[in-house]
Amino acid sequence: MSRLAQLGVFITVLGGVILFLGLFPFAVDADATPGIGMAQMGAMLTGLFMLVLGAYVVVYAMVHRGRPRTLMRDIGIRMGMTGLVFAAAATLADVMGFGSHTTESGPLFGWLQATGMLIGFGIASLGVIIYGMTRS
Repeated sequence: MSRLAQLGVFITVLGGVILFLGLFPFAVDADATPGIGMAQMGAMLTGLFMLVLGAYVVVYAMVHRGRPRTLMRDIGIRMGMTGLVFAAAATLADVMGFGSHTTESGPLFGWLQATGMLIGFGIASLGVIIYGMTRS
């Protein structure tokens, strides 16, 4: 395994840890505020981004290094980034003001936001799979 693939695995694992800590801050006794805060949402999105980025780096290092670019690889990359944008928009919907739970008590991360984040992650994962399956 090349150093680039090892870096990709490290980024993926670190992203998973950050995502876990963003979702469950009480696991390390870091839950200082009731509900959810902006730092927690930022940690979730950062972890999700690092998971997808690490997967792309691993696939590039192990499959596509030194090969010419193809249209399907570009579609896979764009699909992954679209999934991340969708996940970020769904997660931050109440913070940005287009969500359905804009209250004075702060942002809400309810089932709609969680579902949107999972759908965005699914789209990004499908982009990584398309990126990895294309060979030239």
